[in-house]
Amino acid sequence: MPLITEVRFRYSSNYTSYTPSRNPDMNVGHSTNYKGITVTQAYGGKIYTNERYGKQLEWELNYTNLIEADRGKLEALINVVKGRKTAFEFSPDGGTTYYNVRFEENSLSFEQTAYGIYSTSFTVTQEVA
Repeated sequence: MPLITEVRFRYSSNYTSYTPSRNPDMNVGHSTNYKGITVTQAYGGKIYTNERYGKQLEWELNYTNLIEADRGKLEALINVVKGRKTAFEFSPDGGTTYYNVRFEENSLSFEQTAYGIYSTSFTVTQEVA
């Protein structure tokens, strides 16, 4: 499990930062998948593969104890990229490396855990060129 010390979100066209003031929880999920490879088996048993795209990275981020302003930043981000429609830049390492990603869902829901305090979780997937 990687330790993410700072996460940044940046909308591609105007480079506006939507980074919350606090980091995601320690249980950030990071995975690599090969969903772009399809496998077909012929009648004789020969297996053929077709690679539409190769490796794709995913990050599952969980935020707890977000203040109202941070909730607003994440809501602004999902609104400006229109859910899964538009890619944006994501940096899991505080701005050293950026990946073009999209939200996995079209909406972002928040749970209020105390007065003015919220929690949410979401997954972003790398857009493979």
